[in-house]
Amino acid sequence: MKFSEKDIRIFKGISLVSGIFTLVIAVTMIFSLIQLKMISPLDSPSLQSVKEQFDRDPDNRDKAEQVRAIDLMARKAYFSSRWQVETGSYLLLAGAIIFVLFQQLVAGSEKPGRSLRPDKPDIDAERIKNRRYLVISAGAVTIVAVISSFVLRKELPAPGRSSVIAETTEQHAVIAEAIQLSDVNYPFFRGEGSRGIAGGTGFATEWNGTEGKNIKWKIALPRPGKSSPVIWGNKLFITGAGNGEFVVYCIDKNTGEILWTGAGSGFPGSSSEEPESDAEAGMAVPTAAVSENEVCAIFGNGNLVCFDHDGKLKWGKNIGVPMVTYAFSSSLLISDKLLFVQYDSQDKRSLSGFDLNTGEQKWETPRSDRAVNSSPVLATFDGQLQVLINGNPNVSSYDPVDGKELWSLPGVSGDVATSLAVNSKMVYAVSDYYKLNALKPGRNGSTVWEDNTFTPDVSSPVANDRYLFVTTGSGDAACYNAETGDTLWSHYFENPFYASTIIADNKVWMLDRSGIMHIVEAGGILKIISSSPIGENTDCTPAFSEKKIYIRGRENLYCISEN
Repeated sequence: MKFSEKDIRIFKGISLVSGIFTLVIAVTMIFSLIQLKMISPLDSPSLQSVKEQFDRDPDNRDKAEQVRAIDLMARKAYFSSRWQVETGSYLLLAGAIIFVLFQQLVAGSEKPGRSLRPDKPDIDAERIKNRRYLVISAGAVTIVAVISSFVLRKELPAPGRSSVIAETTEQHAVIAEAIQLSDVNYPFFRGEGSRGIAGGTGFATEWNGTEGKNIKWKIALPRPGKSSPVIWGNKLFITGAGNGEFVVYCIDKNTGEILWTGAGSGFPGSSSEEPESDAEAGMAVPTAAVSENEVCAIFGNGNLVCFDHDGKLKWGKNIGVPMVTYAFSSSLLISDKLLFVQYDSQDKRSLSGFDLNTGEQKWETPRSDRAVNSSPVLATFDGQLQVLINGNPNVSSYDPVDGKELWSLPGVSGDVATSLAVNSKMVYAVSDYYKLNALKPGRNGSTVWEDNTFTPDVSSPVANDRYLFVTTGSGDAACYNAETGDTLWSHYFENPFYASTIIADNKVWMLDRSGIMHIVEAGGILKIISSSPIGENTDCTPAFSEKKIYIRGRENLYCISEN
């Protein structure tokens, strides 16, 4: 292909810019890698000096706080440098490819000149020779930097953690006292209060669904769905829909036997319509809610049903067929004989409270926010139980008794699908391609800190009083200091996350879309315990009960246990 002189000049300019860019990035990365390899954040002279003063006066809280502050700054600088190295790896490759490509175009387009003065130096040959040296030099530096960044990245030192920090932060409560966790019942999406924290200990940390390792039972559900399992006593409940059927399944959690099947349609006033939704989603996205005597479920066409634990329909109604882009996906909550329904449609947004026994709507509060795909959360602040919603653009709180709005604060915008993370002090809202927003709740509340490095799109974050854990649709996982927003660790797991992150047994359980559960310690230092596959894809959040883990895959429901 022939190019004009103007094209060749443009090619040379692009090649020159990309070559300089590649060289600068490569040299910078090499020095950064050497620095990260040799320097520990905890070796800061300032930190060591304050630590020595603290050692001489261990009861001095001011010195402890100074150690904490310097430690956090050092760790933040470390993670910032490491992120630059990891990002630079890909920028380097892109720059090198562009450089080589346009060098080839220039070389293939230039015609060799014929010297009219044989006794004079061949300027064209000399220019080509110099260009060759440039390409070889830039290529050598690029190769060294790429190998260093990709091969040595795993060997980079962890940032460590000051023992003073460990001692002082251990004084904080890990789980908010307002949550009464059961090691048996797992009543809602993400557990008690829909907050992502499960009770109990002794859960298996290694299994294999294909080989049957630690798989207590596995059953195929007759109808597909994206809803997650909920548990009360020895009964597990889950929903499914397809071929015009809307179904609630009651399953013996110990054996996997389907005890009864309840229809989510066919009652007076029900709808048989299946509104348009995302092909992967379907009509059974919302997770059911269960109490001591009732189990309630809602489907993508607005059919809302309530059964007793023996499978008898107590009541059913259609609350309106929602018009949505993805699928109706807000899960249900129950508190004090009231069922809470977050209804988001293009033509209506509201939060309603229904009498659990009769289905009577006790109150309905319109919401002015745009439609979202999040689910409500129960939390207690200032001694008052509240229903919280991650809306667009506001995070709002409602009184569960009468639905009155208690407070509303600026939150996030965009395609909001994640539910809120909550601890005893703060509320955390996030949406992908926007930001993570930490809020002090209440009428006089405010934004405490913000970050836009790790922003989940579907997977809801989880928090305790010390840490906030997030997993993203890009395969990243990260741990933040819940109070300050400092990134304590991050890790790339490759496969994206849709299932919400759960804290249980002082571990963080992160289930990716390929069906691999990644388990890490629930702490500020990354310690990977294991990664175990169920053998099929999944987008559903796991449930935990009496040393057993329940995971809904694309085709099957699994019970995982060491016994």
